[in-house]
Amino acid sequence: MLIDAHVHYHELERSYDDMMILAVSDDLESSRKTLSLARRTVLPCVGVHPWSVESSSLKDLDELRRIIERKEIICLGEIGLDRRRACSYNRQVEFFTEQLRIAADFSLPVNLHALDAWREVLNMLDRYEIERAIFHWFTGPLDLLEELRSRGYFITINPAVVVQEKHMKILLEAPLDMMLTESDGPYIYRGIRLNPSMIPWLISVISKVKGINTRDLKTMFAENLSRFVGRAIVP
Repeated sequence: MLIDAHVHYHELERSYDDMMILAVSDDLESSRKTLSLARRTVLPCVGVHPWSVESSSLKDLDELRRIIERKEIICLGEIGLDRRRACSYNRQVEFFTEQLRIAADFSLPVNLHALDAWREVLNMLDRYEIERAIFHWFTGPLDLLEELRSRGYFITINPAVVVQEKHMKILLEAPLDMMLTESDGPYIYRGIRLNPSMIPWLISVISKVKGINTRDLKTMFAENLSRFVGRAIVP
């Protein structure tokens, strides 16, 4: 089984039926589109991205809560904080706080954006007693890894690991039992157009770095995804 645990599926121009997808959203409109794409291999996450808070209303979160009451939602995402968008940081905190309340109320896991705010996001998860979380494209401090693992949280490894030194350090240090693969497609990073078709290649990279065969990696990542969503995942 191949897994893309963080992809903006609503933005892609083609489907990927050969892997399990955690499809994240950016705002209320994209959350609705993500839900329309849900199927056995596409697991929908809804939420307001920290980059979208300035163009969103808190009333959108009331609507997301109503949607969650009516439909099967796998997780909230992509939600979180981004210190590099400092101009909207207070509003980010406001949106993130309310979305963590929703996650707590419905016992939902969260698919997180925490760029340069890794510790702050972790502290807020503790405050709302969030039991399951993915820190997507983790490039945070190495000493935070064990804290995340002790809480049962996960990180994702992105294909950008081959060009981003701090992400490679995470891959080298992080235990496999807290790791998932992601593309974050269709984001473009340093000229690389990220997309789910890169996941098989990413698995081979992780295999070489960790010294574990690709078949065992796929099995372990499938088990990790099952723990995150709270149920067995069958492709």
